[in-house]
Amino acid sequence: MELTNDDWLECQRLACTNLSNFVKNAWHIVEPAEPYVHNWHMDALADHFEGVACGDLNRLLINVPPGTSKSTYASVFFPAWLWGAKGKPGQRFIGAAHEQGLATRDNRRTRQLVESDWFQKLWPVEITSDQNEKTYFENTARGFRQSSSVVGITGKRGHVVTWDDPHNPESATSDKQRETTLRIFQETLPLRVVDPRTSAIVIIMQRLHQDDVSGYILENDLGYEHLMLPMEFEPERRCYTVVKPTHFDSPLVEARYDAKTQRWYTDTLRPHPEDVERVAELPVREVYNQDPRENDGDLLFEERFPREVVERDKKVLLAYGTAGQFQQRPAPRKGGIFEVDMIEIIPTAPAGVRWVRGWDLAATDDADAAFTAGALLGVTSAGEYIIGDMKRGQLTPGKVETLIKNTASQDGRKVKGSIPQDPGQSGKAQVAALIRQLAGYSYRSSPESGDKVSRAEPFAAQVEVGNVKMVEGPWNKDLLDEMRLFPASKFKDQVDALSRAFSELVTRKRGAMSTTRH
Repeated sequence: MELTNDDWLECQRLACTNLSNFVKNAWHIVEPAEPYVHNWHMDALADHFEGVACGDLNRLLINVPPGTSKSTYASVFFPAWLWGAKGKPGQRFIGAAHEQGLATRDNRRTRQLVESDWFQKLWPVEITSDQNEKTYFENTARGFRQSSSVVGITGKRGHVVTWDDPHNPESATSDKQRETTLRIFQETLPLRVVDPRTSAIVIIMQRLHQDDVSGYILENDLGYEHLMLPMEFEPERRCYTVVKPTHFDSPLVEARYDAKTQRWYTDTLRPHPEDVERVAELPVREVYNQDPRENDGDLLFEERFPREVVERDKKVLLAYGTAGQFQQRPAPRKGGIFEVDMIEIIPTAPAGVRWVRGWDLAATDDADAAFTAGALLGVTSAGEYIIGDMKRGQLTPGKVETLIKNTASQDGRKVKGSIPQDPGQSGKAQVAALIRQLAGYSYRSSPESGDKVSRAEPFAAQVEVGNVKMVEGPWNKDLLDEMRLFPASKFKDQVDALSRAFSELVTRKRGAMSTTRH
């Protein structure tokens, strides 16, 4: 059988209806100096973008490490594939990044791919000459591809709007810049789609903070399908999504729910013992395991990122960089500066503990504002530290004063207290008035010194060596979660209160020792 040139072109068109195959065939145009290296995670990316193209997904969140072709897939190949192989040249695509230059780069690469001889032979999509710029180009079917910075995403509307790295890794810890990005996500991004019912929004990024865009989506259950693939596999975080794998040789694993037996089953030649139990925690629906790795620490893309490269880069990224950019966590697996797994939970505090209540003050009941927190921390005669209690609330100034007075009364006169003092004259007057109301209790105030991390490090050192215990209580989880994520946590009030209490314990101990010597 002899195939004509047209036959060969048709074979390519058929093969490229699959996005993964399209990427393999088009790679040399977009990345001419870098040979294509395939990995299973690329099939997972392709499956999810195909779900967007078919209308099965209109909200998608992807957390994957840098260097794994996420930007190329999301912002270059996918829009070109939609116009060509998918046969939807009228689709309007907006791609945004934290920096205009990055968004423009991918816009230019998409245009180069669409205008290439290879693409035009297969799908002769014509770019209009009067709408062919670095940041915007349009075809004769009125489809367009526009690039924008996240803060500049106004004006046009797209059938697909993609945010590729909405946060700058250099400034993601800045509350002001992070809050600006979140505000745009909440107030502007939903208005930039053609049809609010069917148009798609895709967020693809690395985790950088508890309250980054990913954290906000996951915390508020906004209906996004979540594909999360860390550089090193963590079995307890195995990713499940509703997207069905489309590749014949895909290593992905299906888990199904049997209505008769009301049990989950995993259909695979290599069953993972935890799969059925893990999937049972999810809502009753079809789910698919997108991560075939089995062992803790298995690498995501070993051919490109072998073990020696990953370990080398982890030394440069340090703990938080590795957690966010490699592992898709806002804080390290074992905790940041606080290794919370070293804290033992005990039913009651031992006798003979010397206690201090340290406070961190806020003066608003706004749901998004900081909390007022009061940590009860004690030290035993053997030098062990006990976290005995935590008071916390988003309160008005009057209610803050009431909380502190009531807590002092409950703690008793033997418990010392420490309150932070703002450096301004109004701060001094406020604290002086509060101390007067606490007459009869051993409370004093002092200004904060150093940043939050510096203040927390001395107590974190005690946690690290297993010298801290915590009395069991309903407040444990919130405190441990904050400590685990600190300083990338959304709120830091409980840690600040503990830092003050620890500093006060150490200071008073030194004072007592000094008095004894004299």
